[in-house]
Amino acid sequence: MDDIAFSTMLAALFSMMNPLGNVGIFAGMTANNTQAEARAIACKCAIACAVTLLIVIWSGGALMQLFGINVNELRAGGGIIVLLIGLHMLFNKEEHKTSASERADAETKDSIAIVPLAIPIVAGPGTIATALVGAERHSGIWARIDMSLLVVGLCIFIGVLFWFSKPIASWVGPSGMAVVTRIMGMVLVSIAMGMISGGLVALVPALGA
Repeated sequence: MDDIAFSTMLAALFSMMNPLGNVGIFAGMTANNTQAEARAIACKCAIACAVTLLIVIWSGGALMQLFGINVNELRAGGGIIVLLIGLHMLFNKEEHKTSASERADAETKDSIAIVPLAIPIVAGPGTIATALVGAERHSGIWARIDMSLLVVGLCIFIGVLFWFSKPIASWVGPSGMAVVTRIMGMVLVSIAMGMISGGLVALVPALGA
């Protein structure tokens, strides 16, 4: 991957995973856990996110062939998902995170590291679609290695933030979290428009005339 493609993928995945905005969610969902339990959940969540996205990067093409989907269809469809999530984040709505019923159900589970924290809060449909589109657009083995390193790095960063989630959330506060979420939403909306337009032009060449 060249520097521009790498930077674009970094911005897209960082915005979609929204590590800073999700710190507050993690702190809230682990409020009744001890610090040791919360940190164990943070590690499991980071590992689950990394494994999920690495599977998507390295086997996504096979899944697309299985369902008869091409990369341009995925770019357009994934762009719409990213756009909707970005708009929810831009207006600081809860829909981009997880539903109230999912949060209530999570509170009754022994471990929330994989569901719903890793999936769908951090590595949700938009994140998976972004990773899959990137892997198909840059299909060379070295490009996928670059993407894999990027994903692992982001997941480590998320794990560290979640590890220190309680002091971070207290320091930033609800208003600070809202500002971060809106900024990430604006970035996602911009990236989504590029994904949608690129996919549509490839599917319907007349649109690019």
